[in-house]
Amino acid sequence: MTQVGIDLGQFVSDPYTSGIQRVLQYLAREWPSEDVPCDFVVPYGREFLLLNPSQAATMLDAAFAASGSDEVRRVVGEAITRISGACPKVRTSELLSMYSSWLLPEVSYDRQVLDRLELFARTMPCTMIGYDALPMTDPANYRFTPGSAALVSEYFRLLTVVDSVVCISDYSRESILRRLRRHPSRKTVVAHPGGDHVPVADRAVKEERSPVTFLRVGTMEARKHPVEIVRGFQTARARGTQARLVFVGAPSASNFSINRAIEEAVESDDAIQWIRGASDDDVARWQQDADVFLSFGIEGYGIPVLESIRRGTPVLFGGVQPAADLMFGRGSRRVDPTDSEVESMASMFEMHSRREECEALLKELDPSAVPAWRDFTVAVAQATVG
Repeated sequence: MTQVGIDLGQFVSDPYTSGIQRVLQYLAREWPSEDVPCDFVVPYGREFLLLNPSQAATMLDAAFAASGSDEVRRVVGEAITRISGACPKVRTSELLSMYSSWLLPEVSYDRQVLDRLELFARTMPCTMIGYDALPMTDPANYRFTPGSAALVSEYFRLLTVVDSVVCISDYSRESILRRLRRHPSRKTVVAHPGGDHVPVADRAVKEERSPVTFLRVGTMEARKHPVEIVRGFQTARARGTQARLVFVGAPSASNFSINRAIEEAVESDDAIQWIRGASDDDVARWQQDADVFLSFGIEGYGIPVLESIRRGTPVLFGGVQPAADLMFGRGSRRVDPTDSEVESMASMFEMHSRREECEALLKELDPSAVPAWRDFTVAVAQATVG
């Protein structure tokens, strides 16, 4: 029987909570161990801890319960220390003899993680999960630190040669095949991450209030159009629109002028708010309380879109938005620009600041149509043994 090793080295070296880490969390929670046995492999000094799915889920759950990067690091470190006494410890040489398949579930530019994948690829089938935008499709999203180019190149090279790649969307698959030039004969499949980690909310308990609150969740990267969103909102406000705009997410790590533009907007208008370092519970409250969720620009997938729909808040979207496209007409509505982007955004805010428009969006909601994590995880497991 196949025994899969799942490498959590990237997460342990740089723990944080976003869509990729949500994927890790539900790989651990929903992995079909009865059909495909696995260990989640965690570097621990000169050795490795072998976590079962339940232990890995405990560690990942702890990260999502924390607020801010420093607390995430602390709670993950504490979780590993607690778990270390209850799971096997092995050396690299032993790992090679224990597994018949290896999975790298994260994006990683960590030399040790990449060297490990290359080592395992010499003796067994290896699988990677393909995420998000690429440097050649969205260069503004990437500013690599000096000396990291070789590791970045190695990560993307490995995506082209491993036995199997599970892509989180058709957009991701197309990018990997066309832009990275992964050979089409190599196994490259699509499995959609889930949104059913969020219970379906009772929309009736939400209080109607004025003004309408628009929510945007995610890092302030250029490809996600935070500046265009805020400029459109400011234009609508200047014309008399009464509404609120809330950003929840970390600052841009690649373009500090974006951060400053959002900060200046917050300083100039108390109807605009930016919340940093939000915990999973904080995000849940904002999604539950907002009237409209916004998702614009380029997303490799877009798990927050699914979370929002499960919490009873409809989505307006534009650009490349695979999760929103999946839910089109069942909780999401496309509002692509028709002229200048800022003007189109302003028109969107003006129209949907009217309560009757919000109610029309609500009537389209179908939270039961959101993809399930179990289906995603089974597809990943099958790719590792196929």
